[in-house]
Amino acid sequence: MTDYFVDRLVRIKNFDELVSLMKKKGETGGGSVRGVNQIEVKGGNAVNIGYTLGIFGANVNMLAIANSLPREMLASIFSKFKNVNLQIIEGKAGYTTAFEFKEKGRHVNVMISDTGDLNSFDGTRLSKQNIESVKHSDIVAVVNWAANKEGNHLCEKVFTLAKKNGVKTFFDPADVSGQNEKLLGLKRSVFDKGLVDYVSLNENEARIVSGVLFKHNLSRAYSSEELKKTAKILSEGIGATVDIHTHTMSVSARGEDLISDNCYHVKQETITGAGDVWGAADLAGYLAKLQDSDRLLFANAAAGLYVSRESAETPPLKEIFGFMKNRRVH
Repeated sequence: MTDYFVDRLVRIKNFDELVSLMKKKGETGGGSVRGVNQIEVKGGNAVNIGYTLGIFGANVNMLAIANSLPREMLASIFSKFKNVNLQIIEGKAGYTTAFEFKEKGRHVNVMISDTGDLNSFDGTRLSKQNIESVKHSDIVAVVNWAANKEGNHLCEKVFTLAKKNGVKTFFDPADVSGQNEKLLGLKRSVFDKGLVDYVSLNENEARIVSGVLFKHNLSRAYSSEELKKTAKILSEGIGATVDIHTHTMSVSARGEDLISDNCYHVKQETITGAGDVWGAADLAGYLAKLQDSDRLLFANAAAGLYVSRESAETPPLKEIFGFMKNRRVH
């Protein structure tokens, strides 16, 4: 649960050039900047993860906020699944325009978002059906905490309910920059109460969370050993298994125990949504009770194959397994 965004991916070679062209158009009264590659896809961490788990064959209760045309789009997207129970909470969906380009030789994406009614979703509007789904799941995932001003209340409510019913909990906050006080509140109301079993972060999120909560500095030019140390600090401090995924490697720490795996070497065609595919594969690994090394191997393969395509479409299991057989890592 619970974020759904209508995503428009804008792929450009040079961001500064695009901005310059837009300014010139503005100075002359406006007009079109043509020849910019764009696609529109489903978006939102929860929807992307739920969709990917559906592709993988998991039984999914997908809770999302939507109404009007986005609601119809979402229902159509998930209509092909017999294993996904789509539960739509009435409200405004989110909208994102994601610019994908190269900066200093590295593929990056910058997203401009309208978070819709996710902005203040504290869980009080969860229906009886939603609550029963939480109580009877194997794992409950709350994602995109960062876009929700009431994210701490939502996590405390949902994760408390889950733990009372013996359900595992998974947390992926998304971009946490500028949310230091909210992170400290999350530690007090959620982490310190032992309400989270699994935490998934990218390298920048790990840098910020470890710095704010545990005064640890992960440098921008970190080594693999520094990343592993950060994962251990986070795991011990949060009291959960912490998984960190980057463009070169992934690590999983459970206290002092740690496993790592190098990422696949691929030509990147898509960036937006890659972390969600990785997170869904990570979740699938927990559901399937894979060994930690196999779980990271599978998650890296799923994300690697995803980013190598322009379609922004989750690859099926058969293709992922084939990809794994011919692995070429960094």
